[in-house]
Amino acid sequence: MSTFFEGLIQNIPAICYRSKCDKDSTMYFINDAIESLSGYPASDFINNETRSFSSIIHSDDLDFVINSIYSAVHAQQLWSIEYRINNSSDQEIWVTETGVAIFNDTGQLEYLDGFIQDISERKRMELALRASEKQIRDMAFTDTVTGLANRNLFTDRIDQFILESKRYHNEFALFFIDLDKFKDVNDSHGHLVGDKLLSMAAERISTSFRESDVVARFGGDEFLVLFKNTSCEQEVSAAATKLLSKLAAPYYVDNLELSVTGSIGITLCPRDSNNSSDLIRNADKAMYKAKESGKNCFSLFSKDNKNSLASEAQ
Repeated sequence: MSTFFEGLIQNIPAICYRSKCDKDSTMYFINDAIESLSGYPASDFINNETRSFSSIIHSDDLDFVINSIYSAVHAQQLWSIEYRINNSSDQEIWVTETGVAIFNDTGQLEYLDGFIQDISERKRMELALRASEKQIRDMAFTDTVTGLANRNLFTDRIDQFILESKRYHNEFALFFIDLDKFKDVNDSHGHLVGDKLLSMAAERISTSFRESDVVARFGGDEFLVLFKNTSCEQEVSAAATKLLSKLAAPYYVDNLELSVTGSIGITLCPRDSNNSSDLIRNADKAMYKAKESGKNCFSLFSKDNKNSLASEAQ
């Protein structure tokens, strides 16, 4: 390489390399920018004297890098990839690499030429932006007090459940849960204590159902549950009875022993309706039926309002 071009390449603030096409990508040439990026001098990499370039590629990214370059070479195309390397201080550095395979006049592969730049700052900004976007999404769909799904997410999920019910003839139950005498706790001990109790009640409700079910805080001290793949009143009744027992156990908050119970209304889809607004309204009516029956019990919705079953917690 002429002195002019070598000086030009050495002054480029990015890595330029030419490597063999062997399994270790043995370096013919790599400029001094590699030392600024990796902490290792270029001489370490020439002919893989001390280390190969692949040895500093992050272990989780190595297969991706090898496969991406192999695919591009096979297709005789440029490759442009982003990955991480570990420098001499074992810090992760994000880089972008653009490269091309060089073939001789007979079509034989001779070597690989590449250009590598540090994009760590840009990547940090991207990752921070993604984290911020995720936080915003979580805030949009998660209740901040209990960590459960909020009304927005529940509305989306019940529509999905109804669509699956129509398409695959799945059946499900909707539970409407209201905490009895929760207002007394807030009035007597303040909202901070009330929020802690709500969070504890949410945990009890959530752990009473399966991961495939959906538990949401509807607002205030009201919770909704989509109990998937069931149309059996006996199964629904057993789940409600178990939940009432868990909700009625004492709550210990800030050295206080508090007591609340639950009133539960239940409706079935598609038996009672396959419309989300109607289902929520049905379950709400059944919940008030449970309230009227003395609280700490559940009620199954009935269209004729004559056969609603109220059962006290065992």
